[in-house]
Amino acid sequence: MSSTRTNEPKKKRRFGQYLENLKAAYTVSHRTFPWIGWALGGVLVGVIALAVLVSLATGQSLGYWIAMSVPLSLMAALVLLTLVTRRASYAQIEGTPGAAKYVLDQAGKGWYVHSSPLAVNPSTQDILWFLVGRPGIVLVAEGPKGRTQRMVTDESKRIQRFLSTVPLHVISVGTQEGQTRLTELKGALRRLPTKPIKLTDAEITQVAKRLTSLSSKALPIPKGIDPARYRPDRRALRGR
Repeated sequence: MSSTRTNEPKKKRRFGQYLENLKAAYTVSHRTFPWIGWALGGVLVGVIALAVLVSLATGQSLGYWIAMSVPLSLMAALVLLTLVTRRASYAQIEGTPGAAKYVLDQAGKGWYVHSSPLAVNPSTQDILWFLVGRPGIVLVAEGPKGRTQRMVTDESKRIQRFLSTVPLHVISVGTQEGQTRLTELKGALRRLPTKPIKLTDAEITQVAKRLTSLSSKALPIPKGIDPARYRPDRRALRGR
């Protein structure tokens, strides 16, 4: 049997999986943003219409511009679907204990995210996470600001006793006024100042190790606070 015939079923399975992922992404998006179907259709029609206008304005072949616009319109629609799906997934898990950890795990290169909470209030399920990056140490409090303030203050003092030269930032995640919404958490991390001190890769590693060794109070994620339960299909988020 030739290798070409052997690869055909694999290609069909991949294409089928691709369509399933697109369907899953659309379902996640439509649950929060019912207008997504109209938006995708608008992008497809808009790009093709623009190509027609360019063709008429320049006198070039209409067929050529339409042929060029079809893959571009599909790509634009896919980018829109990916962005909306990610935002929708954040919105759907917002307010769920442990949801911030899901976003922190996607912080990207240059961040060390500790796998366990620094502090947890079992009765209220308020959580304090920590990560280390270029801006320094970041404490991310999940829960109403009034309830988590004591937790944040205690842990901040403890950290500063041993790592007083490292900048310490606090982000309160929630839906109350003055808090950072889950959909804005990654943006808030990017906007943290890196002056006058910006940690290098080596310093991030050293601070992360030091902080981990100091975190004797770091706890495993309690039952009922498991961000892994709320992870949408990563392939669907990427449109793959």
